Amino acid sequence: MKTEVVKLSQIKTNAANPRQISDDRFAKLVNSILVFPKMLEIRPIVVDNTFGSLGGNMRYRALSFIAGLSIDEIRARLEEIRDYNKKTDAEKSTLLDDWEKWLKNPTAIIIKASELSEQEQREFIIKDNVGFGDWDYDMLANEWNSEDLDDWGVDVWQDDSSDDDGNGASQNSKPVGASLTERFVVPPFSILDSRKGYWQERKKAWREIIGDMGESRNDTLIQSPEIKYKDLYQKTREHRESLGIGFREYLDKYVPQEVKDKEASKVLSQGVSLLDPVMAEVVCRWFGLDNCKTFDCFAGDTIFGYVSAYLGNEFTGIELREEQAQLNNERVSGMTAKYIPDDGQNVTKHIKANSQDLFFSCPPYYDLEKYSDHGKDASDQKSYEDFIVIIENAFKGAISCLKDNRFAVVVVGDIRNKKTGFYYNFIDDVKRIFKQNGVFLYNELILIETGASTALRASGYMEVRKVAKMHQNILVFYKGNSKEIKKTFKKIEYASEDLELFHLDLGNNSE
Repeated sequence: MKTEVVKLSQIKTNAANPRQISDDRFAKLVNSILVFPKMLEIRPIVVDNTFGSLGGNMRYRALSFIAGLSIDEIRARLEEIRDYNKKTDAEKSTLLDDWEKWLKNPTAIIIKASELSEQEQREFIIKDNVGFGDWDYDMLANEWNSEDLDDWGVDVWQDDSSDDDGNGASQNSKPVGASLTERFVVPPFSILDSRKGYWQERKKAWREIIGDMGESRNDTLIQSPEIKYKDLYQKTREHRESLGIGFREYLDKYVPQEVKDKEASKVLSQGVSLLDPVMAEVVCRWFGLDNCKTFDCFAGDTIFGYVSAYLGNEFTGIELREEQAQLNNERVSGMTAKYIPDDGQNVTKHIKANSQDLFFSCPPYYDLEKYSDHGKDASDQKSYEDFIVIIENAFKGAISCLKDNRFAVVVVGDIRNKKTGFYYNFIDDVKRIFKQNGVFLYNELILIETGASTALRASGYMEVRKVAKMHQNILVFYKGNSKEIKKTFKKIEYASEDLELFHLDLGNNSE
């Protein structure tokens, strides 16, 4: 079958075609054709011998709509399309010239299905509109721009057309007018990629609001001078090789302290493991309730408490280090958040049983980062076994403070034994602790982190065949009957005025 170009007026719409399209999706189809008319060469309209449309009925309707526009209307419409504004001035001019010529003699590219019988033509109408495949949602979310997908009419965030009860109506369909990021912040899939532009923009906005860069814990994590002074490490390579000395010796002999201080300041937080505020927001929005009570028995920095309170919740954090708790309270002054200086194992002394709506924690990773010399500090224990006892006691107490039918979210990563190189299996230990206390794993997400220093570590690691880890596990537990979730947690939906306020507060960097 060969394609041919015919006058648009020769084609007849197929009234028997059962395929329908909403006004919103029709508008997106028109825009797609306007900005990318070559698509019609690849997807011609299929017609019968009488030029009745068998396939491409919606494309024919879109072309008929465009044929009724003036060139000024087409120009105005194109100027509102993101893909058009990505083009060069020359490309824009050529596209407009092509449409101006087309308007004088509207045509369409067709293929005649002359070889099909009447029954086969009827069958074709249905089968041409059936989608047999499914989207790879993680790939769409992490490899494609969500705004582009939305513009192109790809409903990657839409739930299946029927719910678990089989009543044919989705309980979580996308609200009319809500964009993808507005409803869920980031794609609600098992992979959260913090390297993406939309994530980094939102993170930057949160950092500016919160102001906590971990100043109270400088140098608790970065122990390698190659990472702490990464630019200096690269710049001095040839000089060091000519001298025949290592980087540590070079720093001691040839680099003034003021230069080292300046270089170290370039490294975000100077080696402090700061909680990601976008991840904190996601946890609150996905697994918390409106204006709920949240808490953490290993509070650490102020980020989760600040984010939680900023979103309208009440937060209580238990933090062992008195100076950190004091600093946190200064940062959240005037907000519905407070930090109590005490051992996380004593959480039940400060929070009543069955009183909280969301438990969140990013506990210490044993000896990966030492926070203090306090004897009760989980990061200052002599053995992993002693460390796990503290974690278990604190989490057991926290579970008792959580209401039934509520979520508990723990951000955790595995830890290597510094002597043997083997993993302790910390993640499974956390799962075991919750399971033994009657709280079961409901979701497990992977948070992919930016690799600013990973490349520097990776080469050395591979000498002993270790790979540089760039992710953490987000374990989502549920206390209670999972069948009650839909009754307790309402559909995630925000009013437009709330969204506008939030965007303004984040300096318009949240999308």
